[in-house]
Amino acid sequence: MKAIFSAVTSGLIALLSSLLTALQGEHTGFETITDGQWVTAALAFIVAVAGTGTVTYQVKNRVSEGQAVP
Repeated sequence: MKAIFSAVTSGLIALLSSLLTALQGEHTGFETITDGQWVTAALAFIVAVAGTGTVTYQVKNRVSEGQAVP
């Protein structure tokens, strides 16, 4: 569950960051975003979800002293 939450959160941050970059300027709105910028935002989301989810899934939780190891 930790990996899923981490992956989705990172993906949303990457997507919103890409869209924010595309929306900068004087006369902007969602209708001014080009197809290429949408593709870039979608790819940022996919890469962030895949990368973060995989890495988070591979990292084991730290076991505290006195806690049983599963």
